[in-house]
Amino acid sequence: MKEQDAINHAKYEKSGGRIFDAVYGYIELNTAEFELVNSPIFQRLHWIKQLGPLHTVFPSAQHSRFSHTLGVFYIVKKMIAHLSDRFEKDGSGYKFNDNDKEAEVLRFAALLHDIGHVPLSHVGEEVLKNAAQEEIKAKQKSVNSRGAINVFKYQEPSWWILFPEKEYRGDHTKLHERLSAEIVLHNEEIDKALNMVWPDPKQREEAKKKMAQIIVGKDETNVPTLLLHSELDADRIDYLLRDSFFTGVGYGKIELDYIISRLCIHRGKDGVAILCVEDKGLHTIEHYILGRFFLQTQVIFNRKVRLMDLLFADVMEYMVKAGEKRDWGVMKLQQVRYHIRSGKGKNKRDHLHAIYKYTDAEVFGKMRQLHEQLDYGEKKRKAATEERYINDCIKIIMDGRIDNPVITDQKIIDLKRRPDYKKTLEEEANKIKTKVAKKNKIFHKRINVNIVEQEVMKYRKRREAKDDKLQEVNREAVKIRDKTGNDQYKWMFAAESNATILRGLHDKALLILNIYYIPSKTNAGAEEYRKKVEESIKQGFDEFVTKHFKGK
Repeated sequence: MKEQDAINHAKYEKSGGRIFDAVYGYIELNTAEFELVNSPIFQRLHWIKQLGPLHTVFPSAQHSRFSHTLGVFYIVKKMIAHLSDRFEKDGSGYKFNDNDKEAEVLRFAALLHDIGHVPLSHVGEEVLKNAAQEEIKAKQKSVNSRGAINVFKYQEPSWWILFPEKEYRGDHTKLHERLSAEIVLHNEEIDKALNMVWPDPKQREEAKKKMAQIIVGKDETNVPTLLLHSELDADRIDYLLRDSFFTGVGYGKIELDYIISRLCIHRGKDGVAILCVEDKGLHTIEHYILGRFFLQTQVIFNRKVRLMDLLFADVMEYMVKAGEKRDWGVMKLQQVRYHIRSGKGKNKRDHLHAIYKYTDAEVFGKMRQLHEQLDYGEKKRKAATEERYINDCIKIIMDGRIDNPVITDQKIIDLKRRPDYKKTLEEEANKIKTKVAKKNKIFHKRINVNIVEQEVMKYRKRREAKDDKLQEVNREAVKIRDKTGNDQYKWMFAAESNATILRGLHDKALLILNIYYIPSKTNAGAEEYRKKVEESIKQGFDEFVTKHFKGK
């Protein structure tokens, strides 16, 4: 290391500060990391709740993307230290390249992995993605109607066309990950913090590219990528611990230090790195897998939480479609991308401010503006059917009075026998929904059919024939490493072990059905009418529920 490089390294490695976390205690950051955390783009994460609208049902779940990101950073640091130590002891860990500052790249990637989250977290993400895909499909239809070549014909998710750079896209990249990569590559506040570690512009750009690729899961055989993209990654471990803590449930009481102490890297004959757990840690992993399953089914997919998610999604969709043309409109995905990419150079200020204020509070404020306008329209008897429905959704959100579903049921299904069962059920249920809505002369969105398929664990039993879908699922499944004798080791999927009680639960999923009715808040005799519609919904879906949920 050159003398000047050594001076710079010592400078940024100094303690920049520490932040107290409710889950882990003090989290230490060096000077460069502390500079990044204090940047406006990172501070924005304070104002985006980790679990979207879930706090309307679990009031203490007020934690933010900011605290979650620090938690992921904390776990990644512990993983780096453990794997480095294992490499030195017996070679079963991983040697991070000091020349490329590989450990620093991973630590910054952990801090920045959620920097692109939009308001309402995953609820907002789905709304933006779906709205963008509708516009793209509309353009495709327009092009086809003129007899031109279909330039939009491809197998990938259609929103990907807005981010064509394949080097920042993995096979399973989510929208918020792609937006995070955009911000890493284009935001000057981040660039300023990274300058402390990589003062040379070329080296800094190369480091940013590597961070972006880790965030989107570009290289799935790269160890730094595995620590943020697997069934046992730092992201999932933190949200189990953190979400359980702040919702008040006990599912997240796992042995974090023991899990990390049993992590190892196995390299097969082809040299591909595989993140494994020593066989001694198998039962601790079982606890972790079941904890995540129960958190998902009992909290994330709680029936009242799902209703709030759906109400918020419909309201935000209405606001996104209006765009920034209306005072209460919300940015479209195309605009988000434009503001991020324009956040450099002479005219960056307006674009940066547009992104910095893109928070839950911004959306809530605009939702209230929309409510006032729709209320005024109803008084003047000018409100359309959809507008009245949207206003009723906002009233339920603001009142916090959440009713149970009209129908609720669940069952365990075999994913091998019914790989597309959920999609088939949704198509059948939506046909029934249309008939029931027409019969009762109500707006079709007032009946909401929500079907969730939650796997117990990631893993599909392998077949002799090549099956890409199975390979995709098994990519993230937990693997264990076992000693075979003569100091030789093999790896296997945890679900294949004879020692796990979860062996019989792979290829299984819990199918959760909820059917909601969103009543009008303005009808005279509303309560009596509501009971009548709910009874009609039950009758309409009786055969469907009996056939698919109560039958064999």
